[in-house]
Amino acid sequence: MPDYKKRKRNKILSKPKPQKKSRAKAIENYDIKMSSGLKKNEYSKASNIKVIEGRRLENKKRFKATTITVILVTVAVLIVNSVLPAGILQSAKTAVKLIGAGSFPISLESSQTVNTVRVGNYYYVLGDTYLCAVSNGGKLLFNYQHGFEKPVLKTSNAGALVYNQGSKEFLLFDIYGLKNSYTAEKNILTANISDSGNYVLATVSDKYASAVTVYKKNGKKLYEWFSAEDTVNNVALSKNGRKLAVSVFNSKNGEFSSKINVFNFKSATPLYSESFEKGLIYNIDTSFSTAFAVITENKVKVIKWGSFKFKEYKNDYTLSILKPTPNGYVAVFNRQSDKTDNRIAILGRNGKTKREIVYSGIISDIDVNGSHIYCMSDTEITTVTIEGQIKQKTVFGFGGVNVCATSSNAVTVITDSKIEKVKLVKE
Repeated sequence: MPDYKKRKRNKILSKPKPQKKSRAKAIENYDIKMSSGLKKNEYSKASNIKVIEGRRLENKKRFKATTITVILVTVAVLIVNSVLPAGILQSAKTAVKLIGAGSFPISLESSQTVNTVRVGNYYYVLGDTYLCAVSNGGKLLFNYQHGFEKPVLKTSNAGALVYNQGSKEFLLFDIYGLKNSYTAEKNILTANISDSGNYVLATVSDKYASAVTVYKKNGKKLYEWFSAEDTVNNVALSKNGRKLAVSVFNSKNGEFSSKINVFNFKSATPLYSESFEKGLIYNIDTSFSTAFAVITENKVKVIKWGSFKFKEYKNDYTLSILKPTPNGYVAVFNRQSDKTDNRIAILGRNGKTKREIVYSGIISDIDVNGSHIYCMSDTEITTVTIEGQIKQKTVFGFGGVNVCATSSNAVTVITDSKIEKVKLVKE
């Protein structure tokens, strides 16, 4: 058999092993050379290449748009809530309830009408045994028998508070009727409610002369303040429910002196305090968001909630009526010895005096609608222009207690037994 043997090679004379090409050189060898030798239509096809970036840019734009929308909606809600402290939901419920009209006259199940307060397009009527709410169109919104001996009515855009003065019971209402009934810890001196739904009670106290407690609309305590020596006779909250005004009084040597204090719920030290010598503060009105009105025997002082700057109207006659109107206040001052000698003052929301009118005749109640003033006696409505000229007189022939000017050619007259619409006719 053939003998195969491994041949020996001379390593020195043998051919060297080929070297591997470097990676860089290999890549260079595979580079594609660009050519401009394409035809025109072939070049346009080759260059029509789209770069796909994915959805990153689209998602970024969508997120930005969503963020801007959320911010705008939030700002809009804050603006609406500042204009409507009662809240969007409560305002919407009120608007729905007011849809439709009723008919006059409306019978009242009572022997005496205690008070009537207009709130926007409807009004509350408090009788000695009931509380009802009626729209300007004559729709009876609700009627509730309260059963209090000494009922007192306080209202806001959020609803109404009725308390039994000198007792512990009080009731909360909205435009649909009774919401809650409560019993305070001590006998109630005075109370009030704000557009936010927060409410405040002033009561007697075992350790102090008076105690003031502010509650959230759900009934939880928000703030307490105690008057050591003076008696509280008026309390009021700003429309947003964040500030409290309290008037107190004391008597020395047979003379009354009063003081007004304003708090912000953070301290027992008032933000603002002012003394009123030789007299009582009759009421504190908070019908408008920027300022509150302090009413005394012959003065109306309107004080701003923020800066506490003020404007006031004084008269030598005695204040008999002060009523909020859509644009401010109407006040009636009369001579105590002659009830037919009256001075009517029209004030703006900031307390600025707009008009002063001399009026001869008895005024049992008054209201304003637009440029007309409606002065009511027991059986007659006199329409007076804002310049003081008597435009017309209308005799309605029954004992009027309160009047609400619901339109330019008609008013609603509330008596002890009914609510009647009176059309105004020229004399």
